[in-house]
Amino acid sequence: MGLALPLRPVPHFPTRFGLPGPSGSCHVLAGAWHSGRTLTGTRHMAKFPTYDQLERRGEANLPVSWGVFGEGDQLGTLNHITDETARAAAALVRRGARFNLNLPLHVPFGEIHPQAHVRRGAPTQTLFAYERGHVLIRDDKLDGFFLQGSTQWDGLTHIGDRELGLFYNGVTPEQITQREGTRNGIEHLAAHGIVTRGVLVDLVRHFAAEGRGWDVMAQQTASADDLRACLERQKVALLPGDVLLVRQGWLSAFRAAADRDARDALLRPWTFSGVSGGEDLWRLLWDQRVAAIASDSLAVEVWPIPDGTPGLHLAIPRLGLTLGEMFDLDALADDCHADGRYTCLFVSSPLNLRGGVGSPPNALAVK
Repeated sequence: MGLALPLRPVPHFPTRFGLPGPSGSCHVLAGAWHSGRTLTGTRHMAKFPTYDQLERRGEANLPVSWGVFGEGDQLGTLNHITDETARAAAALVRRGARFNLNLPLHVPFGEIHPQAHVRRGAPTQTLFAYERGHVLIRDDKLDGFFLQGSTQWDGLTHIGDRELGLFYNGVTPEQITQREGTRNGIEHLAAHGIVTRGVLVDLVRHFAAEGRGWDVMAQQTASADDLRACLERQKVALLPGDVLLVRQGWLSAFRAAADRDARDALLRPWTFSGVSGGEDLWRLLWDQRVAAIASDSLAVEVWPIPDGTPGLHLAIPRLGLTLGEMFDLDALADDCHADGRYTCLFVSSPLNLRGGVGSPPNALAVK
């Protein structure tokens, strides 16, 4: 049920970029305009707009969250990660078991045939060996290192809205320079610190328990209701600041493939099952104040995006949503299934790279 709070017009900053509302203003919840970075503490709950209270823009008539987290915000939904959520997540650690959620940097592209992606491939390592005084020295470098070529975060400059011609929070293409003053770069994620509760959503086991077939290449869709049902089966209620770790089984299939040809066939067609890219999932993630959603698949959502569906990637510029792809969730999922606990301390430290479009997450789960 939505909050029964009055609506009032307030100045809306994207009008400076030539996109005014019908009267140069928009309607948001009274009191929702907030200049700080944190909206999810208990004291801010009543001020945060629901999905249905967000302004809608363009012919697509989809919502934008621009200004909700502040005019200069460059974090989007990661603002839901606060000191409070970090402290609460730390209390989840009982055994100290640690799970690396990152693939080797050469996987998957180094395990398949070349040119499966129009640009990306595996990096090339070079080892330098020399001697100085009494020591042997080794140094190394990477060439052809694509920051979204393995386990990755998609940052807020990865996708812009073509209809509006803008990126998250009204940022223009000209403001994305990767030089001093560049906007919406991955370095802001690194500075903020991603330390919060991780919630594993094991769709593979959930669908198996339901007797429902799930083929990672068949362009099947897991709806918002499917995620809710999986969470209910796991006895987990979402909290503000959660990072959803959605296991779909693509990486398990990739690992189980017999040879390079079989692995290549799992990637080259670029047809994947995944979560819904429709407004059902947009609404779920926004109203539950999810900080980010990551998966073990290449696109998180079903791909190619079905006709009539906006796609979850469009929520990057519209809602400020951070997406994670190719996260290694198998060992964590086995452990969660064994002990019945599907929550963990989730820690990620992206590269502190000015203007970075994406980054390896350098992610760990701790239980």
